[in-house]
Amino acid sequence: MSSRLLDKIDSPSDLKGLTRKELNQLANEIRDTIISVITERGGHLASNLGVVELTLALHRVFDSPKDRLVWDTTNQMYSHKLVTGRRDEFQDIRLAGGISGFGEPSESPHDTLCAGHAGTGLSIALGIAQSLSTRGQDAWTVAVVGDGAMTSGSSFEALNNIVHLNPDRLIVVLNDNGMSISENIGFLTNWRKRVITHPEYRAMIGRMRSLSKRVPTGDAIYRLVKRFNDSLDTFILPTMFWNELGFQYLGPVAGHDLRQLEMTLQQAKLATGQVPIVHVVTHKGHGYEPAEDDPVKFHQPSSPLGAGSGAPTYSKVFADTISRLMAEDDTVVGISAAMLEGTGLEDVRQQFPGRVFDVGIAEQHAVSMAAGMASTGAKPFVSIYSTFLQRAFDQLVHDVCLQSLPVTIIADRAGIVGEDGKTHHGFLDLSYLRCLPNAVVAAPMDENDLQHLVYTAYKYPGPFAIRIPRGAATGCVMDADVKELPIGRGSVIREGSDVVIFGLGKTATAAKEAADLLAEYGLACGVVNPIYVKPLDVNLLLDSSRSAGRIVTVEENVLAGGFGSAVLETLSEAGMEDVPVLRIGMPDSLVEHGTAADQRRRLQLDAEGIAAQILQAFFPDRVAVSAASD
Repeated sequence: MSSRLLDKIDSPSDLKGLTRKELNQLANEIRDTIISVITERGGHLASNLGVVELTLALHRVFDSPKDRLVWDTTNQMYSHKLVTGRRDEFQDIRLAGGISGFGEPSESPHDTLCAGHAGTGLSIALGIAQSLSTRGQDAWTVAVVGDGAMTSGSSFEALNNIVHLNPDRLIVVLNDNGMSISENIGFLTNWRKRVITHPEYRAMIGRMRSLSKRVPTGDAIYRLVKRFNDSLDTFILPTMFWNELGFQYLGPVAGHDLRQLEMTLQQAKLATGQVPIVHVVTHKGHGYEPAEDDPVKFHQPSSPLGAGSGAPTYSKVFADTISRLMAEDDTVVGISAAMLEGTGLEDVRQQFPGRVFDVGIAEQHAVSMAAGMASTGAKPFVSIYSTFLQRAFDQLVHDVCLQSLPVTIIADRAGIVGEDGKTHHGFLDLSYLRCLPNAVVAAPMDENDLQHLVYTAYKYPGPFAIRIPRGAATGCVMDADVKELPIGRGSVIREGSDVVIFGLGKTATAAKEAADLLAEYGLACGVVNPIYVKPLDVNLLLDSSRSAGRIVTVEENVLAGGFGSAVLETLSEAGMEDVPVLRIGMPDSLVEHGTAADQRRRLQLDAEGIAAQILQAFFPDRVAVSAASD
């Protein structure tokens, strides 16, 4: 029989009767489980280690699922999953068929929502609380929001409306660990620094210290002054700020002290006429020394399940190329939204500290800021994960494309991303970028294409978007010098008279392998690297259509409005609607988590899947002959 307390916890109600000693033991067991599984599987490590005690306190004070716990972003719910009946499934987290690494209501009634983008929690929690109140239900709604999410404009919109509506059973828990993924930036982070370094504040401290030397109780006063100085940032400043906004401020609370956490959360339930905000100070990576020492690196350590090719990542190739441009032109700048490490820009900032900007979790602002810079003659490159770039669509339209400004967008981690699953796939960007007036949209086949596209975007006088996939590039030989790639021109990789595959971006590699497989059936399959989605290489498409009579498009994007749609539209405009086109891409549905290789296999986006679909669509007789000969 297991001696672990965790093995006896099947629901949050099992936590209620535990002693302090047992709770501390359970917290250690949860931490050990998370470390053991996530260091093997990959996932969000440091952030989850920081909220173990907070999770236990929430479940002891509140009654989930009657009371709704809303975790902003939902990637900090590993402890929550372990104590809500998913302990045995936890070992397969983020794998195909296993539980999600984010909140997932289909898994458990204890999961309020599935969300992978920061800044949504407060709005959703307010909606839940207001709806429950309107219907006369007495359930509590608790929003757990990281301080990193407070850099998101949507969080401040929600805070404003929370104060206005003032629901009586909503509690906001501010999980303050000083981090989002990168170190936090912004006025909340810098407020304390500004106040305690202000000349008037420093003069006041100086006068009090001088006074302490001239009175009999000087030593005591000096100690009081020192305590005042040390505690100003942790008590007076946040109290003033949140109270002025209209909240009841409670804290700061030690986020790894279960007794303090529970007492403060119970206090938050007492009616005061204002929505309480409980300020909890946690340490990202708590209890695991490597993550405590480097919470950025251990925010989401790479999955050991992914095969490493030894090639540089696409993000690094982009970063290296923009560094070369920055060295030659001081108008080139880089911008990201709390993703300097993931996009490769942190290394660039080390070289050019005044020309790389982390704006926090504020994608809309990042794009508009870039537009402002471009209007003065700067050459901004904005690198944002594709799934988060969705938030800035209006800014792309209104602030960049309407003005036709030379802003380059790097849609990082476009297409399939693997274990992060449906909240993080970059599967829509081709559709929403392709419809933008004045914009060029491109996708490199390999890292050599990428460095040339970055240079081409630098030279181009208008909006330019480059989508790059997650992970390692192909390992191809790269040209020593960068050059401009003609806008709207693709290239033929392989000639073929039976069918031509237009493999966009990363899919070109699978397309080449599929062509080899089709050769075994006696088929001459051509392969094209389109490079540009907009403008499309019309002449190359029409020539391929005439020579082979069959076209296949492959993309890691939804088919609606994507690259394949651009091909169909072009053929229609040329009066060649009768040319058969097979479009291969991501389905009109959300793709669940698993390894990227497994996802491509399931979606038939690998070489075998592409070849099988081509055979079925155009050459079923070859399959029958091959089967008969076997």
